[in-house]
Amino acid sequence: MANTGQLSRHEKLSLIKQRSKPWDMVVVGGGITGAGVALMAARAGLDVLLLEKQDYAWGTSSRSSKMVHGGLRYLSQGEFRLARESVRERERLMKEAPGLIEPMSYLFPFREKQFPTRRAFSVLLNIYGYFARKRDHKYLDRDQTIAALPGLNEHGLLGSAQYTDALTDDSRLVLRVLADARRSGATTLNYAAVKMIHSDGAGSKLLEVQDQETSEVFAISTKTVINATGVWADDLREQLGQTKRIRPLRGSHIVIPSWRMPVHQCLTYLHPQDKRGVFIYPWLGRTVIGTTDLDHSEDLDQEAAIRPEEVAYLLAGANHNFPGTKLTEKDVISTWSGVRPIVGNEGEDPKELHPSKAKRDHVVWDDDGTITVTGGKLTTFRVMAEQVLETCATYLEGKNTARAGDYVFEPQQSPVDTKASTELPETELKRLQGYYGADLTTLLSAMSPNGLSLIGGTNRIWAELEWAVMHEEVVHLDDLLLRRTRIGLVLEAGGTALADELETRLRDKLGWSMDKWQDEWSRYRKIWRDHYSLPSTCTSQEQEMMHEVTAG
Repeated sequence: MANTGQLSRHEKLSLIKQRSKPWDMVVVGGGITGAGVALMAARAGLDVLLLEKQDYAWGTSSRSSKMVHGGLRYLSQGEFRLARESVRERERLMKEAPGLIEPMSYLFPFREKQFPTRRAFSVLLNIYGYFARKRDHKYLDRDQTIAALPGLNEHGLLGSAQYTDALTDDSRLVLRVLADARRSGATTLNYAAVKMIHSDGAGSKLLEVQDQETSEVFAISTKTVINATGVWADDLREQLGQTKRIRPLRGSHIVIPSWRMPVHQCLTYLHPQDKRGVFIYPWLGRTVIGTTDLDHSEDLDQEAAIRPEEVAYLLAGANHNFPGTKLTEKDVISTWSGVRPIVGNEGEDPKELHPSKAKRDHVVWDDDGTITVTGGKLTTFRVMAEQVLETCATYLEGKNTARAGDYVFEPQQSPVDTKASTELPETELKRLQGYYGADLTTLLSAMSPNGLSLIGGTNRIWAELEWAVMHEEVVHLDDLLLRRTRIGLVLEAGGTALADELETRLRDKLGWSMDKWQDEWSRYRKIWRDHYSLPSTCTSQEQEMMHEVTAG
């Protein structure tokens, strides 16, 4: 299926329901892991369908720390293979998708009577550089460190190590992988939940699927099932008689205006309360502080939300490092919380795992043609997909899946050459090429006359929203404002002040009536208030803004 001019969701759903031929593969889960598997499978010539019960990247894949990195912590824990694999995947992604995965400087300060020392950290960085086949770290003395991060706590400061990792927009990474998967022949559908899995006795699997928009249930047949549902992996495996292996952990972040804590590189530090590693870094013109690492016992089908104690923890750590800033809850623009899995060994109660010491490598389990892949890192999704395809080979006779994962993104075949591209700053064109790949030329050619204008308060352009509502399977307004774009994360009150302009520019393109728009706006505001703001009732100012929007 071509990525542009693709079928509507209704048309695609109808074709899926009418199909009688078994699929080669059904991938359950539309995060980065499932997207990666679908891309590699389609590239190998498999007839593949991806189903996601919520929106694409709805789970952890839109709520991670956004870092494409090797993980120095893994080296300190002796996880050399994982660190090596991650560093090399980071290098691959930066090379294949500049503008989407961008290098960023990280700075780790050394202080008196604090471990790790400069010597110990240097050992880790030397190994890190060896894995990356380049040396890109250096030592900064005390004055250089203060100059690099003005306002940094100077008490006991000896200097710092500066090294390189990378940053991305995680949901945009998922969306680009999915776009390439569709371009390679995959079919994808969001808001389609796999409720049950059965064997038909002839080597195929029967899946009961529910359309989350209409509640209609239908059946599909497939040779293999890939359970790429991350922290939800136990749900399908328990239907196959398997025991729980997943322990959900919540990681939360807060977003503040960059002027309140201006950082131009990532500060990584050990939190004074528990000596956990925490980051303060620039992202989309804002400053992000995170993450926490706590057990998550709430319903996984409800979006995770930050707790008051997490807000206090993150603010305390930031104020300890920048004592002159004196951040408070009033400075917080938005929050996000993701739930990630750590995986226990066979026969081991996952509740007995120590979160900070648990392995973060991925696992692949084969339950008679239902292959589960979970754990792992955003950075290593290609490696995970490659291993899944190797495991599937037994069930796909005559299909050659070898070398399908030799790359993630194909090199740009030709430069973008449109009138609009010549009007864009070089850095912005690079970002758009990274975000949209082969679709960028069509995006720029099809945009409205003022599509290059910036969305107020952001560094994004209106053409991106227009493209999303026309070509990226937006079903609900929160799909658009929280995942296709990040308006809800970078603007006060989730972008409430833009409500009228959003309606004027986009409602007709979405094909929504005014009643439908108002229903979607109410839904979005509730989601934002409950899961992306501070854990308290909305302020009187926000209530007043919401009233004005409703009245308007």
